[in-house]
Amino acid sequence: VMPLPSELEFGKGSLRITENFGINFDTPPNPKIEKAIDRFYKELALKTGLSFTQISGSELQIKNPELSDNVPRLGDNESYTLTIGNADITLSATSDTGILYGLETLLQLVEKIDAQWAFPVVSLKDSPEFPWRGLMIDVSRHWIPKEVVLRNLDAMAKVKMNVFHWHLSDYQGFRVESKKFPKLHEMGSHGNYYTQEDIKEVVNYAADRGIRIIPEFDVPGHTTSWLAGYPELASAPGPYVLDTIALGILRPVMDPTNPKLYNFLDEFIAEMVTLFPDDYFHIGGDEVMATDWEENKNIQQYMEENQLANSHELQAHFNQRLQKIIAKNGKIMLGWDEILHPDLPDEGIAIQAWRSHKVLWESARNGYDAVLSKGYYLDHKKSASEYYSIHPKVIKGAVNIEIDSMNWAAYKSNIYFDESAIGGHIYLFGKDDDIQIVMNFMEESTGIAEVEKKGNKINFTNKIDFGTMKVSIEMKGDSIVGLSSIGLFDLKLKGVKTGGSDFPEGDPLPKFDKIEPLTEEQSLHILGGEACMWTEMVDSVTLESRIWPKAAVIAEKLWSPQELTKDDEDMYRRLMLMSDELELIGLQHKSNQASILKGMAGKEYLTALNFLVDYLQEGAFANRLSLYDPTLYTFTPLDGIVDAASAESYPAYVFNKNVDHWLESKDEKLKESIESLLRQWIDNHEQLGPLFDHNAKVEMIQAHSDHLAKLSTIALKITGGKALDENDISNFEAIIKEAQNEYGGTVLAVLPGLEKMIRSASQTE
Repeated sequence: VMPLPSELEFGKGSLRITENFGINFDTPPNPKIEKAIDRFYKELALKTGLSFTQISGSELQIKNPELSDNVPRLGDNESYTLTIGNADITLSATSDTGILYGLETLLQLVEKIDAQWAFPVVSLKDSPEFPWRGLMIDVSRHWIPKEVVLRNLDAMAKVKMNVFHWHLSDYQGFRVESKKFPKLHEMGSHGNYYTQEDIKEVVNYAADRGIRIIPEFDVPGHTTSWLAGYPELASAPGPYVLDTIALGILRPVMDPTNPKLYNFLDEFIAEMVTLFPDDYFHIGGDEVMATDWEENKNIQQYMEENQLANSHELQAHFNQRLQKIIAKNGKIMLGWDEILHPDLPDEGIAIQAWRSHKVLWESARNGYDAVLSKGYYLDHKKSASEYYSIHPKVIKGAVNIEIDSMNWAAYKSNIYFDESAIGGHIYLFGKDDDIQIVMNFMEESTGIAEVEKKGNKINFTNKIDFGTMKVSIEMKGDSIVGLSSIGLFDLKLKGVKTGGSDFPEGDPLPKFDKIEPLTEEQSLHILGGEACMWTEMVDSVTLESRIWPKAAVIAEKLWSPQELTKDDEDMYRRLMLMSDELELIGLQHKSNQASILKGMAGKEYLTALNFLVDYLQEGAFANRLSLYDPTLYTFTPLDGIVDAASAESYPAYVFNKNVDHWLESKDEKLKESIESLLRQWIDNHEQLGPLFDHNAKVEMIQAHSDHLAKLSTIALKITGGKALDENDISNFEAIIKEAQNEYGGTVLAVLPGLEKMIRSASQTE
């Protein structure tokens, strides 16, 4: 199940699914529930192969959904309870949204038990940690057609995401039909825009799935597409044509001193709010290039007359006027964190933090509702585990104690639970018996100001998710030993000194920021978070592969209790299953990648090319720009190997994990699995030889295939029990150095496992 439920308890037995599986209602269902039931049966049929055309049973009892508004709102009750017994199922909720989520969880629980499709006996209570769990898709830089948007809404519903943030205007495109100002879409879109009927369809489609839609029209910067049709709104003389450079901050900006601009925005917003019923209206407000303001004498004179010291104050002045227009239209103004300014009103404003996690907390301290996107940028192509480590209410490296950088010591430490170990660091700051401590475990830092130290013994307490931890440590030379007690459990603690002010050869002191914790009232202003998918290097074919299944990790981080979202290995296990679930409902994150490769290789080579690309993944965000000469444009084809490769290779993750487990256990079945892949990689390189010679796109990754084959040959010696000679080790070092490079914008994702495997053997010998 993904996201993990708040409370879950498995029982014994199961309920078999038959073609008679039926549903009864406590109260008559509304149209939203009726449509959800139709989707439920369609997906259940896809999963099981059963036909639900003549239903006569009453296995599922749905109880007490209130008939809510068709359009979901922030703060709706999304909780539900689900009880599966051996004979029947009960799904209860106080809103239809809860019923939607309960049905999604029920579908995820379907499994084969004793060769028959069934639901396991289970009891769960579920509700989200945060009410705002969003996905932002930019449709301006690269056009994303309506059918792709609808597929992503289906995927969002699957993982209980409830906000679709639609970035609808930018330098490169204005994507909504305006009947009041038709030159916006006529001159600002190259013909690629959503009609007002399209917008209504998407809004209703989302509402049926419990998803709110928030439009973003970026102002006063990022506005070339506005100014192409209405240059009189600009800060510099026109004419303007759509920008085609896909990446960067460009000059075009609206003129905040022009009274006609506010009349225009007033009429435009009045039109748009009739299409978008949500309470929030996003104005963008990010990355305003002030050059045209600085070079415009009238604007400079206006700033002087109104005592506006700089461009940030001029933008705040603009935002004040814009907020009144938005409030007049019954909406709350939401903007990227650049809009945060002391002159903004105390109410009617919400902040989306993208540059700094600290800004999220600063906004909450100042009484503004706020949403986190920092750390959730999917176009940065981080690993799922990196996204899984981000939580809105936890700032990594933030503590509330003073850091004494002149007197400190670091101990690499483990806390042992049975045979398992949780790794981290304990940092001591101060002199003699006057010390403070930072504990850094599971990527979270906690500052402890009240520490009792007598001689070589230290005692302190630390509040964690599971309760209060009492720690007793004894210092023995460069080591520490002790106990950390949680409730009735005593866990051993051991550490070795790895750095300090008296240890110049050791590890450097990491950066800790002193940030006071939020009060309970301030914490309520943190509404949740949004994954963001910008489309500079993504088009409608590659979009889904860059969002899914990885966005499910962020969805879980925002839904499930924090203490349940710290097991990376289990997360990856469920994420790979979720990928299959998404494919089943029609998402094209896999099939679109295969279609790109099909265009490069005939039937003779397609299987081999697919196999190689499965173990590659896209490289660093900035490095990819080197592939485009002279630059990346919105019309540049995105049909290379780098586009077919995934943002993260899950087959590579499995291989690297198998290597870890085999090195620890020497399990024979794991060894056989590893050997099989090694031989396949060697054979695959031979098969692709002629394709490398005749296809320039595929030739770009020839080095990956060559390195993979050579490292596999060395690794097979290890699994075969043979010793590595000096030539093997010398070749290995040379290959590893080359294999760490990117080729064709991709990296060899199995390299960590291969390197660890070979290096462990060479070090042993």
